[in-house]
Amino acid sequence: MNKLTSRGRAAAGLLVGAIAGAVSTGTSAQAAAPEWKAEHGIVIECSGDAHGVQVWTSVYENQRYGNIVQVVIGGPDAGHGNSRNSDDKFLVDGVVKASVKVDGKRAAVKGTAERYGARSKVYEEFDDAGILIKTRGFHRQLETDLVATYAGKTVPLTCDPAFYYDLEVKKIPIT
Repeated sequence: MNKLTSRGRAAAGLLVGAIAGAVSTGTSAQAAAPEWKAEHGIVIECSGDAHGVQVWTSVYENQRYGNIVQVVIGGPDAGHGNSRNSDDKFLVDGVVKASVKVDGKRAAVKGTAERYGARSKVYEEFDDAGILIKTRGFHRQLETDLVATYAGKTVPLTCDPAFYYDLEVKKIPIT
């Protein structure tokens, strides 16, 4: 069973978003029946503190909704951050490369991430802004060796959660 921090739960929420699965068509008053839709990608959340630089980052890929990297430099009360969406993958052949500008300086996340261990079954249901979201499928842990670089300093990162996911997602409007 995956343990998810509050940030991990937020990342899992990003996995499925808050997009309604039902769409009205033509003159029909009924919405289309929600369907299971495939989603796969990665969630890697890391933090580190070295050389006077505190870093939190999330590297997220979803083949259906896109990829995003987020980086926060500094603590939760005094931190500055930014995010960047990308059509390009951040994890390719076991190598992670992602970057975003924070306060005019490049913040990069780089290193390796490899799947390891057995797949874990996943089934969750939760309410997100009036939409019942059901997910079923698998997670597989990622073994990571990542660093962040910012303002000429390198910060080793500890990542948790870090996993690959292969899910089916159904979004049902709650009326």
